[in-house]
Amino acid sequence: MMKYNVAEFLKRRAVIVLCCTALVVFLSACLDDNDRNIEPVPLGYVSIYHASPDAPPLDISVDDRRVNSQPFGYSDYSGYLNFYTGSRKMKFSSVNATNALIDTVFDIADGKAYSIFVINRLANIETLVVQDSAASPATGKAMIRFVQLSPDAPAVDVADANGSLFTNTAFKQATPFKEVDAKTYSFDVKSAATGEVLLTAKDVNIREGGFYTIVTRGFATPPAGNTNVFSVEVL
Repeated sequence: MMKYNVAEFLKRRAVIVLCCTALVVFLSACLDDNDRNIEPVPLGYVSIYHASPDAPPLDISVDDRRVNSQPFGYSDYSGYLNFYTGSRKMKFSSVNATNALIDTVFDIADGKAYSIFVINRLANIETLVVQDSAASPATGKAMIRFVQLSPDAPAVDVADANGSLFTNTAFKQATPFKEVDAKTYSFDVKSAATGEVLLTAKDVNIREGGFYTIVTRGFATPPAGNTNVFSVEVL
């Protein structure tokens, strides 16, 4: 079975959807004009993850068009969305607010995949943008990386039963993808300074050919009334 890297896989999936749509258009158009050609639309692929532990649920707009139908809350993950290429204006606002918390522009290239993480405390809210690039995993393998999104946690290591996978990763840092065996894992998140196990993600099923991101998020020391504590998730 053939496998593709992140961007190639997403592009092929989008082409299938576009081709199905194009086929309907073509069949309708055949009655009027047999010479029409359907050109493929240049697309990039963008996922969004809310990791600001004291920020409210968000409205997200691209080129002044809202993209979420429901409030986008802490720890929500969009999966990959199709974006037109070029410079795209993006705003992140509190739900129904007129003023943006983040107002920025992202450049989207054809066939490329990106992850946008909304991070930091509300007072310093910002985005971390990572271009998702990795080779295709071999047979029986998958790709995995780690992103540290907790604003007050120390640098950490991530290990499985066989030892360290990622080391000394601080806030706002994202590791490259690493090839691992496709199987069930338990991942320990450890203090890079002391080796103390801070968090564990148990019984994580890593499937052949998949691309996975381990994230740590939340407050190591939450402010009064905040329940978004330091935790780990696998996307």
